[in-house]
Amino acid sequence: MVQFEIPMHPNHEFFVDFSDVRGEFEEKAVYKALNISPEDFTYNYKVNADNKTLLFLAGMRGSGKTSELLKIIEKLNSEKAFFCVFCSLDVGLDINDMEYMDILVFQLERLFEELQDRKVEVNNAIIESMQFWFSQRINEVNHLIRQSEGFELEIKAGTPSLMSFLGIMAKVKTGLLGTRDNADKIRTVLKNNFSDFVLKINDFFNHVNDVLRQQKVAQELLFVVDGLEKVATKKERMEIVDNEAGRMRQVKTNTIFTLPIELMQLQRKLEAFSTIVSFPFVKVKGRNGNLVQEAIQRFEEFVYKRIDISLFDKVETVQKAIMYSGGSPRELLRILQYANIYADDKKGFIDEIAMNKAITKLAAQSSQYISKEDLSHLKALKENNDKGIGTPFGEEWQDLLENRIIMEYNDGTYKRVNPLVEASELYQYYVIKQ
Repeated sequence: MVQFEIPMHPNHEFFVDFSDVRGEFEEKAVYKALNISPEDFTYNYKVNADNKTLLFLAGMRGSGKTSELLKIIEKLNSEKAFFCVFCSLDVGLDINDMEYMDILVFQLERLFEELQDRKVEVNNAIIESMQFWFSQRINEVNHLIRQSEGFELEIKAGTPSLMSFLGIMAKVKTGLLGTRDNADKIRTVLKNNFSDFVLKINDFFNHVNDVLRQQKVAQELLFVVDGLEKVATKKERMEIVDNEAGRMRQVKTNTIFTLPIELMQLQRKLEAFSTIVSFPFVKVKGRNGNLVQEAIQRFEEFVYKRIDISLFDKVETVQKAIMYSGGSPRELLRILQYANIYADDKKGFIDEIAMNKAITKLAAQSSQYISKEDLSHLKALKENNDKGIGTPFGEEWQDLLENRIIMEYNDGTYKRVNPLVEASELYQYYVIKQ
């Protein structure tokens, strides 16, 4: 099992916990931000009645954020803590056309699905109020669609219930996934009515919180919104987080968002109303070149849970893959996947020859679109690391981080070139030889 795009649930046999080898990252920082006691994972709703948390977990793609979030949910999804609602944006929405209104609709749909699946009984009167409000908005959307001679949203009237309202939300989301023209009309109507919209959903969240406590299910709601870094373009990701920050802060419920690493430049703005926790790669080699043996051993466990040790010619072959991964679980699985492609079927195992071929191929791919200007930045980064000094923030690093040309560790003060890029002929010629 070396599919690098599939996150592991903490109960899965392949799951490995890297939380104690991530440098300055501490899992308890997430719990404290959520006002959870890290000792017994309890939440005091009375103390936090007016204190809802919006938390951004910021890290590079492939660092293992999703698996970490699933582990956190496993610990917090309980009667004494939260009713966790996991929203995977790349599964539920169109990553090529997404706005914050789409995410809010998806959160509501996922909440209704979870309430129904876990048989939480919600007062029909508040569902009726929500259903009536959305029916009015859909009528407004259909009026706009008729004007442009498009296909209207077809909504059947029904007795207000979790099931009927879930049907309405599913229809709205289907409209968002349809033509861009119809999606924009839905978004426009929701934005134009946002003051009323946010009051409705905040009232609904408060009601659900009361019901959860009454039925001894949980103390409060917690949304976990994952996959923002998979939204197609940096411009769209920026608009969701930056342009919609005002609306985001008006939604009064506990929420964790993953934050793409290139949007960390918004940190000061976001910290005015939210908490940001950095989630770095695992450091397998320090700035001074020393190997971090505990981290390497954890990665060996990560590999051998998936591939039996007998399927490698020697331990050093596995260790080479680990070092070239740069501390990224996803990158390591990608290297192993390619090594398996190049392995000699007659031998029946992955040897150093296959591993070297995989690294050469991935090195060429990783460096394919690096510009001369990028290489000058990489040279400056190498010089700083050779001197043992940190590299200050600069706009020039954002695209390099986003594209995993460079990797970030600890609290962001330590950056290094992706080892696969270092192995490329381009890097060796322009940075090392010069």
